[in-house]
Amino acid sequence: MPKVKTSTAEQTEFNSVQPKKIKNNLSMPRSRKIFIALMLAYPILHFLVFWLYININTFVISFERFSYTSGKNVFVGFMNYEEFFRNLSLPSSATLRHAIVNSILYLPFNNFILLPLSVICAYFLFKGVFGHRVFRVVFFFPSIISIVVLTMSFSFMFNTQFGPIVKILQNIGLGALVPPNGFFGTPGLTQGMVFLYCLWAGIGYNVVLLTGAITRIPEEVLEAGKLDGIPMRKELFMVVVPLIFPTISTLFITGSMVVFTLFLQPMLLANGGPNGTTYTVAYYIVDMVNNNRLEEAAAAGIIFSIIGIPIVQLIKWGMEKITPQVDF
Repeated sequence: MPKVKTSTAEQTEFNSVQPKKIKNNLSMPRSRKIFIALMLAYPILHFLVFWLYININTFVISFERFSYTSGKNVFVGFMNYEEFFRNLSLPSSATLRHAIVNSILYLPFNNFILLPLSVICAYFLFKGVFGHRVFRVVFFFPSIISIVVLTMSFSFMFNTQFGPIVKILQNIGLGALVPPNGFFGTPGLTQGMVFLYCLWAGIGYNVVLLTGAITRIPEEVLEAGKLDGIPMRKELFMVVVPLIFPTISTLFITGSMVVFTLFLQPMLLANGGPNGTTYTVAYYIVDMVNNNRLEEAAAAGIIFSIIGIPIVQLIKWGMEKITPQVDF
């Protein structure tokens, strides 16, 4: 293709116009700049106040104790940390040991019970089982309701006086299964009821995300499986799961992080009882704050962060290693 020659005058005019066009394109109205600055100000302030300041202040407080003689906090070194480990070894600190064990149990529960059931439910909803649209709403409904309302509804269902679950058990001749102290007042059973609530209330959020991931699978892939005559079981585990594994990996990681932050469920359902058997790590720290043990609570938070962050990062690293790269 022949090159088009331009005169020196035309080239000079072109060069003089270009910077003006670029400058006009880069210019922005003042109102737009103010709007962008205000939109950025909120997340930046939120990060500085509720993350950076809170964490730095927690770290500083963990090395202090309130002095009643001076009326202010004084530096005490590692006294709060030593107090925590001393309490952990005392026979009277059964609540702290329950909190640690319960928090650890949430890890396999979230990742090896709740998550697999969510995958199966999402798959059957995707396959269009009878009433799948209604089930999709029912599964997601707990995710948009206040946890206070949900826990009240769940506890009412198992109330020994008027709960429908108790009435059903009595009508079918299984009334002996109802514990005398109630489902939320019997040691050894209450924690299982909290797990059951987490299953009932938490499966919907996972199902919505997993269903969305399954619907993004190309139809040609699933049609090829149908032509090969693979059963649903093989389609689920050999086709669907590998293709949505990045979403499963994300839910696996978030399910591991919840272990160190969950406390509302046992607090609202059983108030940590009976005898502190349903405490979690986060609930134990909140309870120390409510009892004006701020410095010890800060030290406990730092200790569990030092333990929890490497665990979550290790899980994240492992899931990234085994997560296949899938492009749709």
